[in-house]
Amino acid sequence: MTNLIELLEMKIEEQADGYLKMSMPVTDQVKQPFGYLHGGASLALGETACSLGSAHLIDTSAQIPLGLEMNANHISSVREGVVYAEARILHQGSTTHVWDIHIKNEAGQLISVMRGTIAIKPLKK
Repeated sequence: MTNLIELLEMKIEEQADGYLKMSMPVTDQVKQPFGYLHGGASLALGETACSLGSAHLIDTSAQIPLGLEMNANHISSVREGVVYAEARILHQGSTTHVWDIHIKNEAGQLISVMRGTIAIKPLKK
């Protein structure tokens, strides 16, 4: 079974407490009908970055990070290459984490800016 990370070829590039950088190639799989990176694919990349960032901060044998709310503004567009999501934690509470995510192209140009809220839930066994 393939998950979204594998399907969209996302990769973790860097990770530290409260920070995660992921990449995603701009392939036909993530483009809208006019040939540009789909905004939904950008959101998927950003949400994945902050969810994995939260997973790094909690005990995943007892808790699970789940996307609660994502907000994005698409500033620019891209048709090829690789995009990078850099997620930085703004708030690390016991039940929610809030992240600031910037998605940029290979030249460092801002493509999208996001705010992501992650719910921290008990893992049901």
